[in-house]
Amino acid sequence: MNIGRTILNYMTSPSTMPHPWQKKCMAVYQTYVNAMNEKIRKQISINNPFVFKHISNLKSMDHFDDIGPSVVMASPGMMQSGLSRELFESWCTDKRNGVIIAGYCVEGTLAKHIMSEPEEVTTMSGQKLPLKMSVDYISFSAHTDYQQTSEFIRALKPPHVLLVHGEQNEMARLKAALIREYEDNDEVHIEVHNPRNTEAVTLYFRGEKLAKVMGSLADKKADQGQRISGILVKRNFNYHILIPSDLSIYTDLAMSTVTQTQAIQYSGPFMLLAHHLQTLADDVEEIEVQEKPALKVFKAITVVQEPGMVMLEWVANPLNDMYADAVMTVILEVQSNPKAQKVKQVNANKKVDQETYTKRLEVMLEDMFGQDCVSRSKTGNTLSVTVDGKSANVSLDTRVVVCEEGSVEDEPLREMVEMAVQRLYETIHPALS
Repeated sequence: MNIGRTILNYMTSPSTMPHPWQKKCMAVYQTYVNAMNEKIRKQISINNPFVFKHISNLKSMDHFDDIGPSVVMASPGMMQSGLSRELFESWCTDKRNGVIIAGYCVEGTLAKHIMSEPEEVTTMSGQKLPLKMSVDYISFSAHTDYQQTSEFIRALKPPHVLLVHGEQNEMARLKAALIREYEDNDEVHIEVHNPRNTEAVTLYFRGEKLAKVMGSLADKKADQGQRISGILVKRNFNYHILIPSDLSIYTDLAMSTVTQTQAIQYSGPFMLLAHHLQTLADDVEEIEVQEKPALKVFKAITVVQEPGMVMLEWVANPLNDMYADAVMTVILEVQSNPKAQKVKQVNANKKVDQETYTKRLEVMLEDMFGQDCVSRSKTGNTLSVTVDGKSANVSLDTRVVVCEEGSVEDEPLREMVEMAVQRLYETIHPALS
């Protein structure tokens, strides 16, 4: 009678495999007892059937007391390293011990080698040990056999079959059998590939796909080369192009929109925020939302004033999301930067007209050069500044400053007047925009 030790090595993990996630699997079994059969459900009321008297979880070799007969379920199944290899090298010299190979073994591995029952084996350290323990093979493999594999291929009829993850000779036999099965079939053409490890297989597929235009897009015949914009829908290996509003008519799909909202703390004047947003986007419209002051920025982002905050709302899409990011950046900058809050608050509705700007420019130039040095033309669209016989003319329509033709000495005066005109315009530009 064999009263020694037995290694049951395997690829997958039964309940005594020394891995942490094995205990988690057992916890799942114990949690869903109601999903078990009637015997288990009755037994759980008496004692836990998943608490085994003679089976324990082995954390590592350091926790293993090798003092008597035992059965250890150990991995990896190929026995190249790990716990199964350590146990094998410790027990292989005793004929009372045994090892059961419980899965497929690749050529060149220790598990495959000992199935031929050699007289000795080589340890990981290079030492030669006599092999006296018994070696048995029981297939627990969940892989398909030839009949199941061929039935699967027969049902799919793929143009290419790649045979991988198997012993070379066996895969060659499978390849030959598949080729014989379809060599006289004119309706099915299947290429069987049996690449070696690291060998590349190149498959060519037709890149073009045909799509049928349906719904409103098909009302008008498209011209050759014209681009069609819509949603590409795949159904039963067929492609269709539809506009979003036709999805619910021709498919089981429906079009939805996502509205984004973002609350941002803001305690400053709302018109100050409007001024800064006006510098960001020329298209800022004052509106009301539920009787609350609001702004429409970029015709897409709604900014609503709330107590102690502002609320942003927009329909999500890549462009609107980018606009919203820009608006949020401005709001955060105005809220956190004291300098931004010192900007003069101007009501965008009360725009400064051109005449008011002209009067302010005239007063500023008189303060700079003297009242006698500034005059307006008869047409009213030009201001002239004359100092020591040098003249500079300001076009009130274009704000362009020019000197008398051919006068080089007037250039310093022209630059001074031009700078004054530009600074005044920039100062009151939000009111004029």
